[in-house]
Amino acid sequence: MKHIKQLITAGGSSGQETSTRFLGPVMVRVVVFSSLSILVAIIVYIWIISSGSWTSSTTIDYAQLATAFQHGRLSLDSKPRPELLALPNPYNPNERHNIRYPKDFSLYHGKFFLYFGPVPALFLWVIKLLRPDDIGDNYLAFGFVLGMFILQSLLIIKIWKRFFKNIPIWMMSLCILLCGLVTPTPWILSQSRVYEAASTGGQCFFLVGLYFVVIALDRESISVGQLGIAGISWVLALGSRVTQIVPIGFGVVMVVFWVWRKSAQTKLGSKAMMSLMAVGLPLALGMAVLGWYNWARFDSVFETGYSYQLAGPYLQKYSHVLFSPLYLFPNLYNYLVMPPKISMTFPFLQPVEGYGADQLNLPPIYSSGELTGLLFSAPFVLFAGIPLVSLLSRKRDLNDQVDQENDTFFFKWLLISLLGAFLFGFAPVITFFFVETRYIADFMPSLVLLSIIGFWQGCSFLSHKPVLHKLYVAVGMILMATSIVVSVLLALSVHTA
Repeated sequence: MKHIKQLITAGGSSGQETSTRFLGPVMVRVVVFSSLSILVAIIVYIWIISSGSWTSSTTIDYAQLATAFQHGRLSLDSKPRPELLALPNPYNPNERHNIRYPKDFSLYHGKFFLYFGPVPALFLWVIKLLRPDDIGDNYLAFGFVLGMFILQSLLIIKIWKRFFKNIPIWMMSLCILLCGLVTPTPWILSQSRVYEAASTGGQCFFLVGLYFVVIALDRESISVGQLGIAGISWVLALGSRVTQIVPIGFGVVMVVFWVWRKSAQTKLGSKAMMSLMAVGLPLALGMAVLGWYNWARFDSVFETGYSYQLAGPYLQKYSHVLFSPLYLFPNLYNYLVMPPKISMTFPFLQPVEGYGADQLNLPPIYSSGELTGLLFSAPFVLFAGIPLVSLLSRKRDLNDQVDQENDTFFFKWLLISLLGAFLFGFAPVITFFFVETRYIADFMPSLVLLSIIGFWQGCSFLSHKPVLHKLYVAVGMILMATSIVVSVLLALSVHTA
């Protein structure tokens, strides 16, 4: 048990050490190594996206919505064909198979709408004031992916400075590179349509909120302004991808717990109330605006347009099983252990269609795109088990009266926050009727951060055992390199034809 406790707290530093400024040369090395990793990742981004939709056709759905906003409308300029409107049930794919229509648009009262969150279109609306041409959804996806990468890099640097200064800077830099190039990021860049723009937008703004929550709470006095930025960011996440409400809800609970504990120690109830309002008020106002947006389009505050979507499958017929525990086990298999197809020609690896659509007795609507399980595409995530074991092995939990200056409390709070972000981001995905690589973006950033922390915990724990430490680091580097190479090769396989 003593060794387990050492593993849990490995890499921690005292509050006084944390508050001490790094020496200039150390900070320069951190900036240089981190910048090099970011630069390499961006070059790979441009290389991947240039081989596909960057220079060819892509969706412009958000540009159409931005144009509608410019004209003071919530519906799109595109008009449904008369023969589509004449159908008894236009939502039945069998009735409209001979009619041209924009796939995945929502049809309601003779107008087309987007069921995707409106926030990305608001950014294009502002850009259109200066550049009236339509901007493809690939540019949005690229920008959001880059934002996700920058936010993960900032969190890695924050965690390293706070708890793991014994880890070499070059190792931290490679971990940053891993965040930028691990699946599903390369795959998303190889697609870069409206679907990818919406999912990456939601995750990007979620990470912005998470980062500002971390830096707002890890202070002597909680920063109300930074919590306010976090609240606004989480509203933007909801306005990009509504399923983000699940991990955001958990994040709010973790903020409330921290503020409650802080107020119990300082007896400053007014400051605690201000802190909670800084997060809660933007969320409440934002959700009210999104509710109005839904009501104005579909006469229901809870209807995003998904129920009126002109999708490939008959969504309206199977609305009761769009999310179901029936999909839990096949989806876990698909997302975690589905092997890729090996080829003798470049890029050597190809994703395959998921298991379960034809093999199991599932509702007919269940289907799958091409994907590869994380154990094959990103085996480095195995290190995420170390923080989980460290949390479960503790004799005491977060309810203990730990002094606020003790790093152990903040470290445990951070681990639980990342674990919750992963689990609650994963929960909607593994119960959804459709399996797709892009959905991995809903939970992967938090899982990768947990994996990096776990890898560093192991390095710190074995630092006094040179042989085991070298072997452990070697295994970690191999898994890291494998994750990057496999993820990139799988993305390139999109354009094999």
